[in-house]
Amino acid sequence: MRLKAALLSGWMVFFVAGCRQHAATPQANHANIVFQIGVFDRSSAEFAGGTPKQSVNFIVGESSPVKDWYARQPAELVSAVGTHPANNAAVPRTITFSLAHAPAVAYRLRVSLLIEGASVPALRVNINGKHGTFFLQPKLDSNMGDMIDSFDPAYSHADVTFNFPGSYLHSGTNTIALQAIEESDKIVPNAGLTYDAIELDRDAEGFSTRASSARIVPTIFYQQRQGQLNEMVDVFLRYGQRVKPGSRVDMTIAGKHYHQAFKDDQDFGEEKFTFAVPEFSAQTKVQLTWNATGHAQQKEQTINPEKKWTLFLVPHIHLDVGYSDYQAKVAAI
Repeated sequence: MRLKAALLSGWMVFFVAGCRQHAATPQANHANIVFQIGVFDRSSAEFAGGTPKQSVNFIVGESSPVKDWYARQPAELVSAVGTHPANNAAVPRTITFSLAHAPAVAYRLRVSLLIEGASVPALRVNINGKHGTFFLQPKLDSNMGDMIDSFDPAYSHADVTFNFPGSYLHSGTNTIALQAIEESDKIVPNAGLTYDAIELDRDAEGFSTRASSARIVPTIFYQQRQGQLNEMVDVFLRYGQRVKPGSRVDMTIAGKHYHQAFKDDQDFGEEKFTFAVPEFSAQTKVQLTWNATGHAQQKEQTINPEKKWTLFLVPHIHLDVGYSDYQAKVAAI
């Protein structure tokens, strides 16, 4: 009994410490919150489980998170040959809300997500017909938010936070739709996202349509091309208005130049560019220039090559000792 009490006490201390850590997460000013669905605690426990049988339309002020917003959203496969809906649960989920007065100058949308599968889909956002895509940058999470964290060492969390102009909204009824997107030419099993919380705030700092930013991210993926080993380097460019026709991104690294054109198919969001770059040394400087919003911008960043991994594939059969057969026989096998 004493041992049991000690264990329970230990778990209680762990639980309280975890709650305090989550509570320390910075929140928006309550006066500026338009709506919040869920709690920013890296857990989806407050949402409905299972799979919706019809399209989700969460009405702020009327719907209940535990009944009307489902924790997990399967991803829709988007490949070079088109879009292939996995099922009805993969269609966009709508949040309907009302503004009693004229919209503010700018707003901020924050979507906190949990990665509980082998893939990392992108998030597509639609605000009253204007749409954009955002790519996730997951961080490993050991906070025991959802029970799957006890079993999956790759359990992660990721936030998508961005500002948009008040002109996207209007007084009366508005909608924001969210969808998980898997960009791949092949089916990705169990691809999807799990929601932690969603919040829309008024942003007093305003919004600049010309603002854009860039991130340069070396990956662990390499390709052998014509006897030369190339590392795949991803570039993520974020912008707040539709890209100007003919816009492109230019990258210079180790004296070599690369460029790609923007797709020009969304109103805001991020675009991902992947460059095959010959092996480079640590602390290599990269210069990036782009003109997505009509004026030239540039960024310099120092990057390091990622570790090369060798994967060994070993086929095996899983045997549960004492379940599939007697222990002695399982040991012999």
